[in-house]
Amino acid sequence: MNKNGNILLALSGEGSTPSSVSSLLLEFDIALPAERTSVVVDHFSYDKVSASDKHDVLLVPAPKAYRPDVRDYFAVGGTIAVPRAVGQTLGNANPHLAPILRAPSTAYSYNPKEESGSVEDLFAAGSQLSLITAFQARNSARLTVLGSAEMLEDKWFAAKIKSVAGADSPTSNKAFAEKLSQWAFQEIGVVKVGRVQHQLNEGKAASGANLSVSESPELNPTIYRIKNDVVCAVSPESLY
Repeated sequence: MNKNGNILLALSGEGSTPSSVSSLLLEFDIALPAERTSVVVDHFSYDKVSASDKHDVLLVPAPKAYRPDVRDYFAVGGTIAVPRAVGQTLGNANPHLAPILRAPSTAYSYNPKEESGSVEDLFAAGSQLSLITAFQARNSARLTVLGSAEMLEDKWFAAKIKSVAGADSPTSNKAFAEKLSQWAFQEIGVVKVGRVQHQLNEGKAASGANLSVSESPELNPTIYRIKNDVVCAVSPESLY
């Protein structure tokens, strides 16, 4: 990522998450359950066809825009099947971190290898759990953490699901996976900068007018003094 690379990290509740992966994600303020075999279950929003007993195939509505001022890059509609997901919790103080897909309000993280059927020390529940997380660094490199690698399997692209309410419908996994991979590898959601200009803050430059060589002795100088007041203008070429 320091070299502007992008990473799509897929986790799976089918196996144990390596401690090295958990430690790595903590560097991004993303926490995984201490029990490395935990999965997210939901007794109210699950697929009755494939998870009638374990309730570990979540049925989640396609995500909407994270904030009103953010473009919705994952608008595919319908329902996404999320099998055996590893839930994540996100730090509150990291502005580079955002959930792409949250767990339903009735979901919780559960370790199926626990002998007792009760959940005593709950890792997280409901919207506290992020099923898919996005991190964009200052250099625009992206890390996408996918809690369920299984949701990318071919069988879920064309699967028919049945909710607890009894409604049958196809999944939106294929369309969502396409949007997710496009965002993860910067095929969408990118501002392309066309022109960058900077100079000492003098005259018309201070009022936000267009910069020009005539308004300053030097445009885009290579050196400023520490206490110089500088004005900068960035002109986007395109947004895709």
